Amino acid sequence: MRVYVSGIQHETNTFLGTETLYGAFEAADAWPGLLQGTGVITGTRGINLPVAGFIAVAEAEGWDLVPGVWCSAGPSGPVAAAAYATITEEILSRLKAAGPVDAVYLDLHGAMVATGTPDADGDLLRRVRVLVGPKVLIVASLDMHANVSPQMVEATDALVVYRTYPHVDMAETGGRAGLRLKRLLLSGRQESSLKQLPFLLPMGTQSTLDSPMAEIIRQIEEIERWGGSVELATGFPLADVAECGPSIISYGPCAAASGKQLYQAMLQLEGRFREKLLTPDAAISACRQQLAANPKGPVLLIDTQDNPGCGGTGDTVGLLKALIEAAIPGTVVGVVADAQTCAQAHAAGVGSSLDVSIGAQHGFGETPLKLQATVTALGDGSFTGTGPFYLGCRFSLGPTALLTCGTVQIVLSSTRQQAADQAMFRHLGVEPADARVLALKSSVHYRADFGALASAIITVISPGANTADLTTITYKNISPNTRIAGRNKISKGAS
Repeated sequence: MRVYVSGIQHETNTFLGTETLYGAFEAADAWPGLLQGTGVITGTRGINLPVAGFIAVAEAEGWDLVPGVWCSAGPSGPVAAAAYATITEEILSRLKAAGPVDAVYLDLHGAMVATGTPDADGDLLRRVRVLVGPKVLIVASLDMHANVSPQMVEATDALVVYRTYPHVDMAETGGRAGLRLKRLLLSGRQESSLKQLPFLLPMGTQSTLDSPMAEIIRQIEEIERWGGSVELATGFPLADVAECGPSIISYGPCAAASGKQLYQAMLQLEGRFREKLLTPDAAISACRQQLAANPKGPVLLIDTQDNPGCGGTGDTVGLLKALIEAAIPGTVVGVVADAQTCAQAHAAGVGSSLDVSIGAQHGFGETPLKLQATVTALGDGSFTGTGPFYLGCRFSLGPTALLTCGTVQIVLSSTRQQAADQAMFRHLGVEPADARVLALKSSVHYRADFGALASAIITVISPGANTADLTTITYKNISPNTRIAGRNKISKGAS
């Protein structure tokens, strides 16, 4: 069997004022830069990526793989029209040149928005369907935060969605897509059903490690034990598109019934999707209380609104400033994106004392944080991820630096990257388990590698592009009947 394999991954925050250009897809970060031809196979092997999982199953089945293009860019603003056109035309032209194929597999995110093309993933899938015709099977894997459109379902024979957040099952999901394709080859196409929930889920409430999402995943597994086939995409609420929000995709003779069962279960749990958010001062007060009560293990302060994994710039300094003023011994902050300060530190060398101006290059009502710091360690930003989320990823963060200011150590990188792997700290000689306070620019993915270390976890609401309280956002394109699940509450106190 000949299978064409390609992919493009982008999670689009439409509330950012900048576009994502083609160069962002060419560049490597934690994931490889743009790959073509056999590089799609060799460049992703051993990495926790859906395409790698699919390829492993395909090779085990002895399928003839025709690799096309694979690329990704970190979560950011809408993909520029020219960049979207260039990449999709390359995917389609390689598919056309491949000649007859029996199936197509695409590794997609599902929440990609391009300028002029709000349903970019659906648009690509539709064009693939037009090119290969109605008989060729099309299977795609999707990120759990996909905003699934009817067009995406209609153009494909199966959509397979991650089931964990943190996304430790990305390669596993690609493998499930391969097994789904195998079943389709044996049993033929199945009836499909799409049901979309009438509310949005704040990102911090979507973790499958906690209730109520953990209960929902168990219900999906129970449905499948009885022979059903159902997938849940929880949605990316920072993409202001018509399909924004959770979607349930089900397949098989009982597709409608399975989808309805999960839909009703989520409606009943809607009020439990709540997240506690503390201001920096309140978070530090709560942190001091925790350190006094239980000094073992670091307290994690989660700088969720500056999470690069949701489009954050990675350089806001609200929490960092509060921690420097708090002067709690053993505080580590990371990862702050600041190429200029990294270059300054490398020019000065380890042991040098510098006057630096850190972060805040993108507004949010902040100005750069001016302080005197010592260069404690330097790195080239090249290392391999060891945690469950970034497992096998070959990081390319550019020059990195560890600065010390009083009781606070600051991990800096030249490019923005979510703090979701302990290797990001260890490559500069910092052992996360030894910290008393560990401030991370992340929302949920950090829990895959840092969660077990923590004596407590406190989510902080400090300036950034990843708006945590969705009630403060003005949406223009979602249904007027859509509501915010749980209604986040911002606390100014420590309780």
